[in-house]
Amino acid sequence: MAVLLDLSPELVTAILDHLVPFLQTLDNLYLAGNHNLFTLARPYTWREVDITLSDNRQTSAALAERLLAFCADSAKVSAVRSLNITFTGFFDYHTPAIKTLGENLWRFTNLTHVTINCVNNTANFWTQPRYIQSIIEDLPALLSLTIDGCIDTYCKADESLASLAALRIPPLKHLAARFCEVDDGVSQIWCYCSNLEVVELAGGLAERFFKENSSLPLNGIRAKMDGTSEYSAGMYHILNPPRNAPGRPAIFHHAKTIKVISDDANASTVDSDCWGLTNFFEDHPDEPSETLTEIFLELSIDVYSFSVFLTGIRSAILERVGVVALGGVWIPSKFDEFLVELTHTGGLFFDGFESLEELVLPCDGISPETLRLLPRLLAHAPTLQHLYFAVADCEDGDLAVAAQTYAEAISTLASVSWRNRCCFNVSLPAGISPVRLRERPYQAPRWQGWNGIGEWWEI
Repeated sequence: MAVLLDLSPELVTAILDHLVPFLQTLDNLYLAGNHNLFTLARPYTWREVDITLSDNRQTSAALAERLLAFCADSAKVSAVRSLNITFTGFFDYHTPAIKTLGENLWRFTNLTHVTINCVNNTANFWTQPRYIQSIIEDLPALLSLTIDGCIDTYCKADESLASLAALRIPPLKHLAARFCEVDDGVSQIWCYCSNLEVVELAGGLAERFFKENSSLPLNGIRAKMDGTSEYSAGMYHILNPPRNAPGRPAIFHHAKTIKVISDDANASTVDSDCWGLTNFFEDHPDEPSETLTEIFLELSIDVYSFSVFLTGIRSAILERVGVVALGGVWIPSKFDEFLVELTHTGGLFFDGFESLEELVLPCDGISPETLRLLPRLLAHAPTLQHLYFAVADCEDGDLAVAAQTYAEAISTLASVSWRNRCCFNVSLPAGISPVRLRERPYQAPRWQGWNGIGEWWEI
């Protein structure tokens, strides 16, 4: 009977590539006791590396020695595809392990994904954003960077990051930043990386975020926040050109995917990200992005801002659009007034979304006036397949009736969903009456969360 090692090394390597997401299976292979199999599988041990960099000098010195030995082995260092860095305590570039890693980053020639967690730092100097800048500059194959909680309260990082404008354009395609200083901090990285295709940003109530994600005591969290109670996610900077890089376009004009989340679910007014959105599209009502195919927003947004956004974002290439309204500023009756306005202007508003396949609306979609107007408006979206509503404060029977109404009006529809509640699949062709629906549990589509450009083994 043929066994695994009867295959050529090339085929075994291809099989191992497919096993990468299943780490336990790879671990079992290492225990098989076969030298040839171990030789083929061993490089996969170093595909993903986790490093914790603390301010403890003794621990840091020991880690620095291990890092030097690791980086001296070209087989190991060239095998790394993903690096997860966690900073704890006081950030000091001259701490042995931090300095050693910084000096040897260039050796990681095949590293494509980096995650940096700063939520357990106790100081917010500009040197940390500068260190992160060096990661972008020194890693030749870096495609994806995720940063949590990197704050520059001294507001000097932007001066340093401006030097990126004069350097080669990094290959970076994906940037995700949660609760990072936007105006003068590490989030400004996106302004100087013109190859970015996917940008994911989150902000909101700072103390709540650090309580949930940091091991710092409350007084340490408040010291880290330095009097700032809320962080903007960065909508203004996505929509406008970078201050210190003349000639570079705004990320809005060259990205393919934008996701912005503000977690202030108790807001009683629109937040700063919503204001930035509204002001931009009021000033640029007919200038949609020529590259954007996907945008998803969770903001404290009112109906007026939503209407301005939807009008300004409309383009022939957008495939997925999602807006979830947080807080208490969304007024359903105002949304119905917006639908009346669209109807009175010809009712053909959605035919401008020529490629739209998936749409998330921040309403419940079931009020009598909404059900009277919205299905007929959406029927003009020529490629709409999946419709989602962000609110579902009603009985299941009401949802089934509403789903039937949308399916009968929109001939291209494949499903109607209420987020975190249920989904109705169209089992017979939509656009006819009666349409047959099949209810199933709701599963959040991947595009409505943070998924970047894929994991390191997927690209």
